[in-house]
Amino acid sequence: MPNDYSSDPPPATAGQLIAISDSIGQLRQEMRQEMGKLADVPQKIDRMSMQFDQLQEKQQSLDHSLQKTRDNLEDDLERTKTSLRSEMNQIKLDTEVKHKEVDIQIRVLNESKTKIDSVTNLVRWGGIALVGAFAVTWNNQTAKTDTVSTQAFANSQKIQVLEKQSDQSLRTLEEIRNKLYERNNVRGNNEIN
Repeated sequence: MPNDYSSDPPPATAGQLIAISDSIGQLRQEMRQEMGKLADVPQKIDRMSMQFDQLQEKQQSLDHSLQKTRDNLEDDLERTKTSLRSEMNQIKLDTEVKHKEVDIQIRVLNESKTKIDSVTNLVRWGGIALVGAFAVTWNNQTAKTDTVSTQAFANSQKIQVLEKQSDQSLRTLEEIRNKLYERNNVRGNNEIN
């Protein structure tokens, strides 16, 4: 194509001018739409920033609640441990007192039996005269022997009851300890999850 600029370009026709004008108008409209979309961006960014701040506040609140719950659970566990130790010490003291009482009763029974054995030996070696003299005493001693035997039997039953109560108390304490251990494991797992 020759580079001849000495002549003006041919004039545009009316149809060409209308087409150019329509194209320019369409470009302007598309630019306005794009600018409108960009106008919403700062508001969207502000909304996202507010939502992020709210999420951070919720997270901090949740962290605080979890820490408070954990502290409360630790306090409850310490109180339970202290209470169980106190109960176990009290049961131990009560058991020791009951064992001492039973021991004293057994000693009294042994002393009574020794006296009865002594009287029996006197009667055996003292002859018929002593038997007559001690007949009343013997009857009294027999009654006492029956009483002592009854008391010994009752004491034996009390000892068995005390042993059963002690075994039951130990089983109950073991069950409580196991339940506390399981609850702590479940809570610990829930906190981890």
